[in-house]
Amino acid sequence: MAGFLRTSMKAAVAVAAISAALALKVHHASRSADSVQTRPKRTVEITYSFSVCDIPERAQRMRIWVPVPPSNSHQQLHDMILGGDWTYRIVDEPQFGNRFLIIDVNNVRPSGSREAAFCVKFRVTRHAIQTLREHPSAPPAAQDEPARYLAANRLIPIDGRIAAEAQRIAGHLRHPLNQARILYDNIVATIHYDKSGTGWGRGDALYACDLRKGNCTDFHSLFIAQARALGIPARFIMGLPLAEDENQGVIAGYHCWGEFYLPDRGWCPIDASEAGKFPQKKDQLFCGLDEHRVAFTTGRDIKLPGSTAEPMNYVIYPYVEIDGRAHDDVQTTFFFKNYPADTSSQVL
Repeated sequence: MAGFLRTSMKAAVAVAAISAALALKVHHASRSADSVQTRPKRTVEITYSFSVCDIPERAQRMRIWVPVPPSNSHQQLHDMILGGDWTYRIVDEPQFGNRFLIIDVNNVRPSGSREAAFCVKFRVTRHAIQTLREHPSAPPAAQDEPARYLAANRLIPIDGRIAAEAQRIAGHLRHPLNQARILYDNIVATIHYDKSGTGWGRGDALYACDLRKGNCTDFHSLFIAQARALGIPARFIMGLPLAEDENQGVIAGYHCWGEFYLPDRGWCPIDASEAGKFPQKKDQLFCGLDEHRVAFTTGRDIKLPGSTAEPMNYVIYPYVEIDGRAHDDVQTTFFFKNYPADTSSQVL
């Protein structure tokens, strides 16, 4: 068993404040500022397990990239434990500030086995985001610079039908706060959470725009695309959901959300897909998030450090290369359990 992996704390700025109603002015929010210590929080241990299956008979070298939860004003990573006697390192991805655990395995099949199993445990504290009671954010760090979140991604265009719909819905408004709220309300009202058929789950903004359905990746890709089309920086956050009323359990799959930027308030979160499923939470999930989630990566078209592969659409599952080629036969499971909070614990 490897010991604790210690890495330097990454400063990130993701503090936002926005009105839950269009008529409410932002400067009123800062008068009742709330500190991070008073926000609801949840500490969990995430067990990130995966098996690399059907390893080729003559495989020599395997490299694996595993995303590492960030530490920032909303979330703190305390411990990270890699099971097994593997060679590893922590590498920063410079474009978005993501971190990756890279595992190198030589002599992949010394025992003749066609499968290799790995397990990483992360202990994380996640805070609720209540933007109406938070201080305005500090100037953004380099990886959070808003200008880099205005351009298109492969599946997030900012012209054509995307731009036309954004202009029709919110182009008549001047303040980006109001524009973002109208875009959010329209997506919640007109996009249906529906994973039937094919095409969903890729985070394809045009798919969501045309078919008006999809999962969380599609909801938030459309919001990001339309916000950028109006000149509002917006970005994609990928993570894992935590069952609100359970102390432990299997996590069935990923969950993602979005953020948009206001110059006087910083990065402001939205969760349109959850608002669509739970209409009573719609106001809460515009510039506010609960503590029942863990973020792993930021951005789209992520270039994995040290890989020759094309940029990844988004990252939550492990990426594996064997002898320099992508290997897709990987089975991943996530498990969480509540963990006692320790305010004196070190932050990685």
